[in-house]
Amino acid sequence: MSMSFMRDQKAVNISDLSIFEGFLAPVFTCFENNEEKTLNVQHIDAYAEYLKFHGAKGVLVNSITGEGPILGKLERKLNAEAWSKACKKYKLTMLLQIGGAPLPDVLDLARHASKLNIQGVVCIPELFYKPRDVEHLVGYCKIVAKHCGQLPFLYYHLPRYTNLYFDMADFCRRAEHRIPNFLGLEYSHSDLAMAAQCMAPKRVIILSDSRLLSSGLLLGLKTFCMVVFNMAPELMKAIYESMKCDDLDKAKAEQKQLNELIRERVTKQLRGRWVKYMKNWFNEEMKSPGGADFSAGHARRLH
Repeated sequence: MSMSFMRDQKAVNISDLSIFEGFLAPVFTCFENNEEKTLNVQHIDAYAEYLKFHGAKGVLVNSITGEGPILGKLERKLNAEAWSKACKKYKLTMLLQIGGAPLPDVLDLARHASKLNIQGVVCIPELFYKPRDVEHLVGYCKIVAKHCGQLPFLYYHLPRYTNLYFDMADFCRRAEHRIPNFLGLEYSHSDLAMAAQCMAPKRVIILSDSRLLSSGLLLGLKTFCMVVFNMAPELMKAIYESMKCDDLDKAKAEQKQLNELIRERVTKQLRGRWVKYMKNWFNEEMKSPGGADFSAGHARRLH
């Protein structure tokens, strides 16, 4: 679906924000089961078909779930290109995470992204020389966004990993004034009060915590990029439909079921190893009836 841009000094205006509404899956990066965990793009078509069949609106590629920051630059490009082709084939919206690398590499990835058939870029901040305040963070994002062409730009608010607990409402206001293609946030934080303050017309706030799906829907959020959608899409869609029908009791019961499932499969495992256990869970689902009959391989880092 094409998008038109009307650029002014404050923000980018995208004619159809509905392309971002619904469930986006932060996809796992597929590796060979060898010692080096070699990149394997051969399963991406089947992966994309599986997600489309189960109602995904789109994907986020090379995110934390996809181990993007520990992929080589060439690997990130090859993975992005393969997913771009699959998303075009299956009519999936694609966002691409380009941060988590030295600035020259991030800018190169931004330029590469601008040439792909995708709908936006997501960027985590500088991870070593971390921004010291909101203004510094906006400045970093402005430099990166400038190299993304006309692609919408979203900042990845991930304080659990970045340790940046800035006021995101303040960040959004400043970013819209200084970054012409700023669109919003990939919001991976439990502070829903701050998420509510970030919401605004023509701004996309993407909620990432699966345990807060029903709460996010109650808040009025429309876009959800949650790793558990890879493994339990039907349960997550059930919560979505229950909330749309104002059946709060049913949604509460389904959310409790989802949270217990996450607790059993991931939270009870050793702390800090969630990517490993999420990916193992995904591989089991792909081998079960209704799966796509492939393995994404082990996590590159065992966490």
